[in-house]
Amino acid sequence: GIPLKGIPFNDRWGVINNETGRIIDLETKKPLTGLYTAGWIKRGPTGIIGTNKPDAVETVTCMLEDMANGNTFSPAHPEVEAVEKFIAERQPKYVSFDDWLKLDELETSRGKETGRPRVKLTSTEEILAALGK
Repeated sequence: GIPLKGIPFNDRWGVINNETGRIIDLETKKPLTGLYTAGWIKRGPTGIIGTNKPDAVETVTCMLEDMANGNTFSPAHPEVEAVEKFIAERQPKYVSFDDWLKLDELETSRGKETGRPRVKLTSTEEILAALGK
């Protein structure tokens, strides 16, 4: 992994400093409210694709615990539309959940044609073209 500005990073291991997915402040050793990590940047380049699922479950469990305990950000504009606008301003060609559903249908349809469960779209360009973006 590589460091991201403002995110505590362990250069020796190439991972974001964390405990069970909660990002940890380097000085206080306490979780940073609302910041989480998963996958290789959480644990290093180990395991297979299937390793990511329990890893993500661990992180999401922490997120849900924090939400239940009120340990969350209080966004200035919590409406869904504000989040969508924020994302679109920074990355106009993002993939929404509705887009993902279309991609899922396309990939499974392509798979049926070849007797496979699915045929994945493998590049950003291919994905955006399939979505007409």
